[in-house]
Amino acid sequence: MKVILNCSTLNKGGSLQAAVSFIRTAVKRSDEIEWHFIVSKSVAHELQFSGSFTNCSLLTVMDESPAKSYKSRRLLRKIVEGHNPDVVFTFFGPSYVDFSRPHLCGVADGWVTHGDHWAWKTVEGPLVACKLVAHIAYKAIMYRKADAWVTESLLAKEGLKKRLRLSEDRIFVVPNSCGTDYLNCQSDPKSTSGKKTRILCMAAFYRHKNLNLVPHVAKELQLIMPNLNFEFVMTIPHSEQGYVAIHSKAKELGVLDRIISVGSVSVGQGPELYRSCQILFLPSVLETFSANYPEAMAMGIPIVTTDLRFARDVCGDAALYFKPMNARDAARAIGFLAQNEEFQRSLIEKGKRVLAGFPDQDTKYDMYKRCIRSLHEQCAEGKLEKSLGN
Repeated sequence: MKVILNCSTLNKGGSLQAAVSFIRTAVKRSDEIEWHFIVSKSVAHELQFSGSFTNCSLLTVMDESPAKSYKSRRLLRKIVEGHNPDVVFTFFGPSYVDFSRPHLCGVADGWVTHGDHWAWKTVEGPLVACKLVAHIAYKAIMYRKADAWVTESLLAKEGLKKRLRLSEDRIFVVPNSCGTDYLNCQSDPKSTSGKKTRILCMAAFYRHKNLNLVPHVAKELQLIMPNLNFEFVMTIPHSEQGYVAIHSKAKELGVLDRIISVGSVSVGQGPELYRSCQILFLPSVLETFSANYPEAMAMGIPIVTTDLRFARDVCGDAALYFKPMNARDAARAIGFLAQNEEFQRSLIEKGKRVLAGFPDQDTKYDMYKRCIRSLHEQCAEGKLEKSLGN
């Protein structure tokens, strides 16, 4: 079977890391699927950095994302038509192209599938809200151009079915996990006694990540526990507007020395950053399935995160939860955890058990293959309009 994997719109965040892990697994497996990979510059860079991709004839790198360039959309369509695959698999879409071949599209945009009032609280002003509504509607139209869809959670599948009115039997669920880099170097719990407590916020600056809360949490934590030696470790490039805003607010609140950013972190560098920290803090108010959770579980770091369904569906009792967008409640949770090593160990042990229930990369690869084959079979049986003839 000939399959094109389309990762041409992925540039940062968890979707980038998940795609790189999948490609590495696909190359390693060398099974009955004949792959061709169409990737963004960011994906190509990560593959080159990891040294896991040597057959350049299987790889096409797009200079610009089809999300922003009509020229790239035409090129993407031309490449697909030239290869004439049995299925096109857009790892995370939309693809912004209506392919002539059967198209399986990954959906990991919580704004489209299940954005609720908590997510909308992060939107500032009616003009921004109107633009976001239009953007969500446009992406929904683009998603509907596919023939089948795959999400990372049941929550996202339910939203996709309800909001876009899609056929349930064409929506698959493949849970996320962490990359093999984390699974291969799992860590034991670390003692925080007598050390600076480093609180990791490993996330790109997206509105729904709610990272603007961090300076306020730092301020509350400083007030609640003035003797606690702590710092928040972020992964936002200093040149980004999001970091500038956080830096400005931290300075205003008098907690500038409590927040640092190490900038963008490559897939391979992730485990080492986790090792240098003692707590994962994710204040997000909208996720499909954040890989931060299984990554922290693998690296032996307890989790403090928002008390919302997407977090509880993944973490269960292996996290400490705080009220959404409540800086004081978040600070209390972090402070309690930082001073209670026994509770830390309990969360970490529970996390290891939760992690054991997630699919590893090989299992995920097989699950995605079943989705691809299901779409191919539906086409062959005439359940879809698109022809499989050459």
